[in-house]
Amino acid sequence: MRETRIASNADGSSNAHQQDMASTPGVTAAQRDAAPDVDPTPVVSSAATAPRSSATGRLVGRWTMAAVFLGGLFAFASVAVLIAARPVLVPVVAAAVLAMTLTPVVQRLRRWGISQPLAAVLVACSVVLGVLGLVRLLVEPLGAALDAIPALEGLGGRLWRLCRALFGVPYADWLANRIREVAGNAEWSTALFGGLWEATTVIVTTFVLMLFLLMSGDLFLQKLVRVLPRVRNKVKAVRVVKAVQEDISRYFVTVTLINAGLGTTAGLIAWYWELPSPLPWAVDVAVLNYLPYVGAVANVTLLLAASAATYATLPEILVPPAVFAAIVVVEGQFVTPLAIGRRTQLNAVTVVVGLLFWAWAWGIAGLVLAVPLLLVVKGFAAHVEQLEAINEFIGK
Repeated sequence: MRETRIASNADGSSNAHQQDMASTPGVTAAQRDAAPDVDPTPVVSSAATAPRSSATGRLVGRWTMAAVFLGGLFAFASVAVLIAARPVLVPVVAAAVLAMTLTPVVQRLRRWGISQPLAAVLVACSVVLGVLGLVRLLVEPLGAALDAIPALEGLGGRLWRLCRALFGVPYADWLANRIREVAGNAEWSTALFGGLWEATTVIVTTFVLMLFLLMSGDLFLQKLVRVLPRVRNKVKAVRVVKAVQEDISRYFVTVTLINAGLGTTAGLIAWYWELPSPLPWAVDVAVLNYLPYVGAVANVTLLLAASAATYATLPEILVPPAVFAAIVVVEGQFVTPLAIGRRTQLNAVTVVVGLLFWAWAWGIAGLVLAVPLLLVVKGFAAHVEQLEAINEFIGK
């Protein structure tokens, strides 16, 4: 309507101008035809819009700075909550990860005709018995091995000679003095027993929560579906949660099989080179290898210490850990990436940063839970379009 009104006004003004020309005395017909039409539309200067655009730009800049500031405050507050609520969050997160891993097993038992509570109890009891079996498998042979090592008293001297051959006398003397200070500190024993009590409490709480989560089944997923408003969102939520559960379960099953094979290899190495108690070495390697990078370094270091307690010359000491280190490199660079697939792979920088952050926030429990948490985040990011950037950033 506004454009039609403007056009009619322009036509009227043009006609009025031509009528004025016609009524003007002394103006011929040719001059009237050659006379230009007058455009009555007002011309708006660009200088008038400059202050308005400048004010809009300043307002957007202020909103951006405020958003960044509030985002930083939220990040710091979240980290503070993670640290302060560690006694509560650690067992809850560990139980959720374990329940997510074991849910496919419970569902398979249900397809065989077993009820949900009974299937959850069977799976939880199997996990508890497996953990107790590993503890017993480690404690008894380890105690017998410590009693059977005749050169245990000379372990410090052998390590000192090894450090002297590798790094020189000054560093070996400094390391020996630090070991004497640590061994003579009585606070270490108190901290050790306190840590064991805290770890026992966390483990028991984790298994109890895991049992209740397994018994609840898809209760929380059903509640999530009820809360979501749209049918499309409901279907997508169910698909994403199921896919993440399958990915996490498949990852842990695959990694468990790989760690069992690596532990068996370590036990064979200890048996071939006549190191004490090959069976505890196999179990230790299989358990510690759940920690990426950190577990491999710890396994090689422990194997080096056992070799130093057994052999006297430097070549004999270095051969068993060197062979094991080569096997670990092959496993970490080729076997594991090919076995778990690209969908659940994490890049090395993300894993190291995650290990450092969660170890700082939650201690040893954070070191154990760092990779499962990253896998859960990557699992959701791989199936949600809005989180595709996160999936690309933390993946390989």
